[in-house]
Amino acid sequence: MANPFSNRKKVRGWKRRLRELERFRLAHRVLDVDALRRNEVQYVKLWLDPWSRLVPRDPPVWFCRRVLAAFLDVLHAWHRALEATGEPYYLRLWLHHPRFHRTQVVAAVGDRMAWYRGTFAPAPGAPPLPPPQYADPAYDLAATEWEPCLDTDVLLPDDATDMRELGRLVLRASRLDQTSQGQALLLFDRGHVWLGKPAAAPAAGARPGV
Repeated sequence: MANPFSNRKKVRGWKRRLRELERFRLAHRVLDVDALRRNEVQYVKLWLDPWSRLVPRDPPVWFCRRVLAAFLDVLHAWHRALEATGEPYYLRLWLHHPRFHRTQVVAAVGDRMAWYRGTFAPAPGAPPLPPPQYADPAYDLAATEWEPCLDTDVLLPDDATDMRELGRLVLRASRLDQTSQGQALLLFDRGHVWLGKPAAAPAAGARPGV
């Protein structure tokens, strides 16, 4: 019996996919600042079929570059909107590799800013720029300020079904940690994520973005 959750079918109709991506870009480049103030967070992910199904998958590299161009356009459009408010904000493009399907643009204000600033652990040994496979004439990756971090999955001991499985998870974990309340955490590094923000322009005073 075929797996109903499988997501390996060959993708066809690339011209249609490109049109859908363009509609996606236009639909999300206008930031709803009022909604952001109410919810303190707004984000946009790769909400395009088949890459956003229950079992996600990564697009081919050439299409990843098209998606990245759309995300960079959204990033800069949101940056202009947030700068116009004159209020503090968090804004980053999270470029995941190799799990590109997790790439997204995130904006946060108010109390949520601190949480998003601490989402990822730094990766000091990682290259300062995203992998060269994402380079494209449509944009300049070096024109964005990037911070390399670890792309990590987090499990709790309670996620294990029994002590034997917990022992296997502990052995497989990249490292162990704990919360400020003493809750044990099992960390599994899956790759890297580059946090990108528009390069700061010279200004007379401090910029509100953080």
